[in-house]
Amino acid sequence: MFKKGWLVLLILLSGCLERPRDIAFERALTLYESHYFSILDNDRFLTFSNYFDISIEKYELSSQYRYDLIIDNPQVAMYDVVIVVVEGNQDFETLENLSPSIGVFDSTVNLVPNQVNIDKGFPKGILLSGISSNETIQLKVMISWKDYYKLKQIREYFTINIDFLASDEPLEPLDPDEDNEDGE
Repeated sequence: MFKKGWLVLLILLSGCLERPRDIAFERALTLYESHYFSILDNDRFLTFSNYFDISIEKYELSSQYRYDLIIDNPQVAMYDVVIVVVEGNQDFETLENLSPSIGVFDSTVNLVPNQVNIDKGFPKGILLSGISSNETIQLKVMISWKDYYKLKQIREYFTINIDFLASDEPLEPLDPDEDNEDGE
């Protein structure tokens, strides 16, 4: 009887306690949501940065389009980089899928000029991809990072309009069987 009592108590306690992974995900989701709303609330967007290069590559899939947002060539040390992308002005509550992001749900990434060590979190650049069925989209992007001493946080907001049918940049057909050779 004594052992059954402990077993019942253990089952009850395990049901009442949240697993650490669930708590970490909820915290990350709350952080993601706050970044998402800060992007929607922002009214001053840049088209370029003095701290890094930001570019877009676009591809045509069978019935959709894919964009790659590339952040590379840092001019300053950027630690604990966080990037969140919002497509258009879609309300957070109506999202079917989370928009591309880095540094919120995953490990930290650092961009430092002339330093590349992927195993230690120092890639050459960052690539975020998204898929859209729309021929034109507007991306709103928040990029934040900390300085070398991790005392000052810098945050920049960008707006990027993509017209997948525009002739200024030819679309590259994307072979789904082809691997990314750069490993980025």
